[in-house]
Amino acid sequence: MITKELKSKILERFNDLKDDKILVSNILDKAYRFEKGDKLEYTNFLNLNEQSKILSILNELKLSYELYPKNSDTTKKVIFFKPSYIENMEDTIDGYISCIKIIPPPKYAMKVKHKDYMGSIYNLGIKREVIGDIFANEQCGYVFCLTSIVDYIQNNLTYVSSYEVKTEILSITSSEVKSLKTDTILKEYIAPSNRVDACLSTIYNLSRNEVKAKILKGDLYINDKNIFFQDTKLEIGDIVSFRGLGKFKFTGIIRTTKSDNLVIQIEQYM
Repeated sequence: MITKELKSKILERFNDLKDDKILVSNILDKAYRFEKGDKLEYTNFLNLNEQSKILSILNELKLSYELYPKNSDTTKKVIFFKPSYIENMEDTIDGYISCIKIIPPPKYAMKVKHKDYMGSIYNLGIKREVIGDIFANEQCGYVFCLTSIVDYIQNNLTYVSSYEVKTEILSITSSEVKSLKTDTILKEYIAPSNRVDACLSTIYNLSRNEVKAKILKGDLYINDKNIFFQDTKLEIGDIVSFRGLGKFKFTGIIRTTKSDNLVIQIEQYM
């Protein structure tokens, strides 16, 4: 059982990290209410970095939880504390998370890109934590969001870029939503090591000094965490975003060359 003393002890770990301390405190409060009243509790959407911090604590406390959406390509997740009276969360999940399909005119659909859908959503002034992943293909876009914000988005999202759009609400358990995938291209590069600066220099054809400058500027994120250390080594599954240049998933080291360089493999996001 989460007590005030236990909560205080956990929060002491985050005394120098104000935002993290607030996040952890809020979620521990939800977990406490769940334990005390067997009541469904859920979080906002959490990015990879936030999930890493929170799930380590929940696992340490041996608390039961479920993550949604279940799509393998979604990185932002909502944590649910499921009460005993709910046998299957999928039967009730639409009351908490939805997927909005955004449909531009067919003849212009191919001109609308992921960044256009994302920009139009965030320009509505919505807090980022109530928005999940955004997908786009050649026909339409999809945005995961908390169900509580659906009406606001539908009433205010009338244009994406300069094109008038229609919206449709989909269940996150529907086959159309479950089949959503991120478009990526598998690529291989030869790099001297799996240090992030070496990989970025090779992938984006930049000098080490140019990479260092961007890292120190705050342009590097690994698993949604802002990284300022150029000697950070990439691990399998790391999602790397280099502001202004692109995003990729590090899928591993394929082999070592005769000159002791590494052949690395990435999934480049489109």
